[in-house]
Amino acid sequence: MPATRLARLRRRARRVLVIEAVALAAMLPAGVIAIFLIVGLAGFGGWRADLAALIGLGLALRHAITHYRPPAPEAADRRIERDSRLPHRPLAALGDEPALAGAAPLWEAHRARTDRALATARVGLPRPDFAAHDPFALRFLLLLGVIAAWIAAGSQAGSRLAASVEFTSPFARPGLAVQAWITPPRWAGATPRLIGAGTDKVTALAGSTLAIIVTGAGNAAPAAWIGGKALGFAGIGTGSFRAQQTLDRSTTLSIGPFWDRIARKTITVIAPTPPRIGFAAPPAPTPAARRVGLAWRGSSRYGLTRLGLVLRPVEAPGGVADRAALPVAKPQGEDFAGSARLDLLASPLAGMKVAATLEAVNRDGQTGSSAPAQLLLPAPALHDPTARALEAIRQALARGTPGRAALGARLRSLAAAPPGKLTPETRAALAHFAAGFGPKTPDYAQAEAGLWTLVQRAELGTAYEATRQLDAAAQALRDELSRELSHPMSGQKTAPSRFRQLMQRLDRAMQARQDATPRSARGDQAQQAAQRAAIDRLAHQIRQELASGQTAQAERDMARLRQMLNRLTAPQASGSAAAQQQQQQQQRQAAARRLAAIMRGEAKLMDRTARRDAMPAPGGQPALPAQPGAAGLAQSQEGLRSQLAAAARSMQGAGLPGQSTLGQGQRAMTAARNALGTGDIPAALSGERQAIAALQQAAGALAAMAGQSPAGGGQVAAGQNAAGGDGAFGNQNASDVSLGKAGLHSTARQIENALIRRDQTPELPAEAHRYYGRLLGGE
Repeated sequence: MPATRLARLRRRARRVLVIEAVALAAMLPAGVIAIFLIVGLAGFGGWRADLAALIGLGLALRHAITHYRPPAPEAADRRIERDSRLPHRPLAALGDEPALAGAAPLWEAHRARTDRALATARVGLPRPDFAAHDPFALRFLLLLGVIAAWIAAGSQAGSRLAASVEFTSPFARPGLAVQAWITPPRWAGATPRLIGAGTDKVTALAGSTLAIIVTGAGNAAPAAWIGGKALGFAGIGTGSFRAQQTLDRSTTLSIGPFWDRIARKTITVIAPTPPRIGFAAPPAPTPAARRVGLAWRGSSRYGLTRLGLVLRPVEAPGGVADRAALPVAKPQGEDFAGSARLDLLASPLAGMKVAATLEAVNRDGQTGSSAPAQLLLPAPALHDPTARALEAIRQALARGTPGRAALGARLRSLAAAPPGKLTPETRAALAHFAAGFGPKTPDYAQAEAGLWTLVQRAELGTAYEATRQLDAAAQALRDELSRELSHPMSGQKTAPSRFRQLMQRLDRAMQARQDATPRSARGDQAQQAAQRAAIDRLAHQIRQELASGQTAQAERDMARLRQMLNRLTAPQASGSAAAQQQQQQQQRQAAARRLAAIMRGEAKLMDRTARRDAMPAPGGQPALPAQPGAAGLAQSQEGLRSQLAAAARSMQGAGLPGQSTLGQGQRAMTAARNALGTGDIPAALSGERQAIAALQQAAGALAAMAGQSPAGGGQVAAGQNAAGGDGAFGNQNASDVSLGKAGLHSTARQIENALIRRDQTPELPAEAHRYYGRLLGGE
């Protein structure tokens, strides 16, 4: 028999013997388990049954381990011989040697016969001798008991078994309940969050408060630990206790000892992150060189409390930074965006190249900054030599070079011999300020504010006091309307007499500054009168909106009023910018006259087109053909379109608004020309109406540029970006009222022609343009 086969048979025989020995040793533990299953299926489970089963199983396992005997080495050969039915123990003879000399041939023959007998040797399956260890066959009785108990339990067998293996501590208190929740920090603005009973892992914001309430605990609260330290409970009633802990780092909460664990939570604490903010477009001065246009976007998980712009002089890294506040709009989720046009003419860095940085502050006080962007700030228009000298000293103070001692000497020299003519009051104020200016006093903020006041006094001369009164009157009106706007439902409305007093005060202050301003610098009196009238109308409109509960519209109009008052009281731009503004005003007026002429021509063409409108035949029959002569109308329409294209190119070269609207007008005229060429008179009338609407919007944009503020303030491209527009051209009601199919002498046609003629009046105020535009369905 080969040695490898014999070794394989011996390994298998040893495994079979081990299985039989283990099976016999496991009889007692298996019996304990069977008894536990019978008790559980019968519904008698509980902590007592669990405890008895654990004790019995432990004793049975101990008995099995102590009575287990591994098989002897020769037992494997005996098992092979027995299962193979080999007599005379042939495997034992394999290791024998012949005792007599000369018996080798006979012994080899014996070995060969033994090998042939072992060629069919095998090892059978395990056959533990259960009967020898269980003579009363109790094993069958236990098996029948398990089957009977399972059948008796029926559909409740699974739940009874699950309940029987669920260990309930003998120390547990049946009425004990634990509630835990996390309250985020107040600045987060979030509501408390309850921790569910099955939640093992929890996340919390740093600074949150963990609160735990235990009820039904009896006379003593359960032991609890957080981060390895004991958590103290305070009694809040009979059997009820409360504990609080501020979370500043990740930790683990454990309630109850390890043998009676009530709850265990892993709490991960997350630190808040600062906002992210950046420029949506590079900041740059507006075309009029009075303001700086900004646009930004960013994100903040924890809201916004403040936005600001920080300006630092590029050529003086050690200089003092200047700051300006930015409006905080309501974010859309975590994202926010906004834009503003800042008047920075009063900044000590005006006229310098600066590095601008945006700053955003969240509710936690964390600050996020943008990458710096460089730009040249607009400079104020200063014609008085003393004002220019004082402004140079103010800028040197902001740069930090030269030192304050040198600046003090320059101030005292300037006070002794001012290069320009000053009023006695301004001269005395300059001398007093120069005498008190030292190396350390006053501080930078007081020194900068004092120098700016002197700059304004020197520049404005006798108009300084009038300008101050105008600023105070405008601020009083702002404050009063802001108070009403902040408490719209409180019923604390401004009395009509008080409101009239504020408006009269503002009017007197505007007139006083106009009278104190030299005639050469007074500007267009008609435009200033229009400004006063527009402010008065808008202020009354805000009060009416507040009285009727239109708070959102009142807020928008309040923003417009602030912009109008800011323009009214703002410093003048530099000399070159003023000349540029005058040139732009002349270009605007010329463009307005040109658009009015085109509008009149389009209105006349619309009247001629209406005369050729095909009238429908009675009884639902096909319409009668249009009258001849439409080709001439198409040529007239093409001529007007060419004029509008030339006007649009001229306005684009001058940087005037309304380019997109004029493009709409050209497309509408092209559509009208094509419709006239094919004889489709209704389509031609529709295109002509759209062209007139576009011309009206462009005229409104030019009027708004002149200072007659449109909705939202500032320069608004009429139509597409106008605030509040809902229709195709920004009209409020988004409805189309077709007048093109009306007869020539109909009342609707006569009203439309009258409105178009009135809207063509040169230098018509923006309010009137918008009013006529809404009536005509164009704005």
